[in-house]
Amino acid sequence: MIGLVPGPWTSHRKGSSPMALTQDVLSRVIAFANGKGGVGKTSTSANFAGLSAAAGWRTLFIEFDAQGDAGDDLGYKHSPDNDRGAHMLGVLDDHQPLKPVLREVRQNLDVIPMGRDALKDIEDVLWGKERRGTEYRLMLAEALAPLAREYDLIVIDTPPTRPIVLQLVLGATRWVVVPTKSDRSSIGNLAELAAELTEVRQANPHVEVLGVVPFDFDTSGARIRRNAVEDINAVLDGASSLFLDHDGEVITIRHSSAAVDARNAGKLVHELAEIAKEEEAGEPWWKALREGRRPERIPGSVGGLADDHLLLTNAILTRIDKLESANREEVSA
Repeated sequence: MIGLVPGPWTSHRKGSSPMALTQDVLSRVIAFANGKGGVGKTSTSANFAGLSAAAGWRTLFIEFDAQGDAGDDLGYKHSPDNDRGAHMLGVLDDHQPLKPVLREVRQNLDVIPMGRDALKDIEDVLWGKERRGTEYRLMLAEALAPLAREYDLIVIDTPPTRPIVLQLVLGATRWVVVPTKSDRSSIGNLAELAAELTEVRQANPHVEVLGVVPFDFDTSGARIRRNAVEDINAVLDGASSLFLDHDGEVITIRHSSAAVDARNAGKLVHELAEIAKEEEAGEPWWKALREGRRPERIPGSVGGLADDHLLLTNAILTRIDKLESANREEVSA
């Protein structure tokens, strides 16, 4: 769809330097990041991963948030196979080969989960590496490289208030999607994320912000919405990093109790919408998404919120395709 055709990754060139990992092998690693908590990183990343997988893209979702809310969204939190981060800890501490822990959580969607204790231990491992002067920021990139060719997309949910873990994730990331709430504290935190990106580019010069997603917005609060968009533009020095729909309107994820309903049910938002509907009218939403066309609005009581996530997914994949195409043209020129 939109040029993002499911298929194998570019093989990692033998003998290439670690600096080339993100560019050559991990070119579709997408991290949802914002150093502040409660701004929608898990909701947007889990729904993006689920929608992409449902549309046919082989997707790996990696959880680095200690709260484990993605396990609620995707329904695996209480699964006996959820190792709560033990495998990722073994990868980073004992150099075990990385592999998906939970396979086919949804069709085309594998997961590597996380837990509070494991994340704390990972943080300790990274601080130990940092104190010894070891370059830890490429550890995840190096572990992901052999596995990445099995997937079309790798989606990572990042933790708040753990900068050393964020540096590890950004070291393996090509594109960063930044959810933010409308308050100025959340928006102002974008500047802190920019500082994290500046620091990690010493190890991974290819990481870029793909776009910003205003999250949990009141659709009736036009003034709040307008002011928030203006604040985001001011922090980012331009509107190009906001995602736009086909009509040129800024895509936001609305405030809705359906998000809580979906999480409590262990469902993604579009899945809850499909359950709510009595019968699908017209063509399935995933058919249009797969073919790169604008999907019709999903019917049902949670249709508005599902539509927001669907538009965001389409916008993210479209922007990646445009940037990849531009990069290919630049290289061939």
